[in-house]
Amino acid sequence: MIRPLLTAAALTALASAPAHAGTRGFSSDIDVRVTTPVKIDVQLSESLAHRAENLPRDISKRSGSRGLRAGFSANGFYGEDELAELLEDIREELSDDFAKRGVAVSDTAPITLRVTLEDVRNNRPTIRQLSAQPSLSLQSFGTGGAEITGQLVGAAGETLGTMRYQWFDTGLDQFDTASGVWTDANRAIRRFSKKASKAIS
Repeated sequence: MIRPLLTAAALTALASAPAHAGTRGFSSDIDVRVTTPVKIDVQLSESLAHRAENLPRDISKRSGSRGLRAGFSANGFYGEDELAELLEDIREELSDDFAKRGVAVSDTAPITLRVTLEDVRNNRPTIRQLSAQPSLSLQSFGTGGAEITGQLVGAAGETLGTMRYQWFDTGLDQFDTASGVWTDANRAIRRFSKKASKAIS
């Protein structure tokens, strides 16, 4: 999970703390191979859309929050622009990986891949979080990752199968101090995209 202002002392304490569980893996029950063009529809989960400008509704998910405006530590206040960019990153990665596997992408395609960014954690505070929590700085860092789901929908609106990928970094022992705001999340997005394109082609 994201940790606020991780100093040397905090890093030591983190070693014994439970991680976001280092959960990872791709699963899919799609057993059809797509030979027609695909439309890509990418959206935020309801929870994540709320957290763009708020803390999580579920108080138990406000990890380490010290106040109503504690953004980075409490999994909220990401900023709508930041999350919109992540959606575009998912769309672009899928388009590129589909193209590599010979699957055309079209807004008028009969089959739709509906992708939902269910959850995300950043490695460094976003601009919105910096403004919401003055104690943060660009040097603040934590572990990140993402959870993404997909639903393949046929021309008649029927579900042809689903997929899910979740990866959150297991701990700061592998943290790259050169990491940007969304380094781990982007890694998860790339991995999901490669596996998703393989699953339907």
